[in-house]
Amino acid sequence: MKVKTILTILLFTISFVGFSQSNCTTLKGCERKLCELNTKLAAAKKAGNQNQIKGVEKAIAQTKKNCTTKTVNKDLDKKVKEKQQEVNERTAELNKAIKDNESKEKIDKKRKKLNEAKADLNKALAEQKTK
Repeated sequence: MKVKTILTILLFTISFVGFSQSNCTTLKGCERKLCELNTKLAAAKKAGNQNQIKGVEKAIAQTKKNCTTKTVNKDLDKKVKEKQQEVNERTAELNKAIKDNESKEKIDKKRKKLNEAKADLNKALAEQKTK
């Protein structure tokens, strides 16, 4: 890893320790990922959750060590693909329920799950666009 990259990551890590999740959305790539992890770390420390603190600290160390624009893009692409698969599955379930003349309550429940899956997909797509 280049010295400039290491210094950039350190600078962003130090700069964004106290920032809220919403402030991370203006960042991109590894800086955003580190900002979000530091937000989670601050919340875990505030809650006194030692297991979560250790886990987030480990994630921060791994991110500092391995994060590149390519890995961030790959993670986001994978997330979008998983969310799209979930939408496809929920759509098929709803269509089957309608075809099988299931009760209105069951159809409504499946429609609600599909709408939630679509919302998750839209969130993942928005995140992918800001990479």
